[in-house]
Amino acid sequence: IKRSWPSMATCAFWNLDLRETVKPSQQPVMDQIKHAERKIFPRNEAFDFDSELKKRNTELIVVLDRVELSGDPALVAYAVYVHTSKASLLQKLCVLEPYRRKGIARRMLQQQHEKLALRGRRNVQLWVDEERLPAKQLYSSIGFEEVGRLEDYYGPRRTALRMVLDLYSFG
Repeated sequence: IKRSWPSMATCAFWNLDLRETVKPSQQPVMDQIKHAERKIFPRNEAFDFDSELKKRNTELIVVLDRVELSGDPALVAYAVYVHTSKASLLQKLCVLEPYRRKGIARRMLQQQHEKLALRGRRNVQLWVDEERLPAKQLYSSIGFEEVGRLEDYYGPRRTALRMVLDLYSFG
């Protein structure tokens, strides 16, 4: 059977509250997220979901493919935000390889930033590796502006760019 990748119509966007015990229905999704994190990111950039998501100011947004042939929803993308009273930090954004360049990350970020603006957040900040051109282009196209840089942030000769999105002008 040849499988075609989902359109936006087959994706479900979920905000999961995992500050308490992971519910049995959420465990397969968390297992997929942890597997993707280990596979995609270098060890020193991997997110510790077990401890970090228990913090009150941390939020996980997940996109699932609702038409996975096996019956279980398949992980498409996830993002982690850390919030303060007026700002948010986009700590992690990951779209799995087969789903990239389909507008999923853009839609996910735009929906989340609209919610954050309604909650009174002033801006969203992030750090991105200067060499990750697709990520930089995505963030710039949404309205993030480069406001700083930090040499060797991700390791020797790996510069991080600090980018900020003003939510007052977001639309």
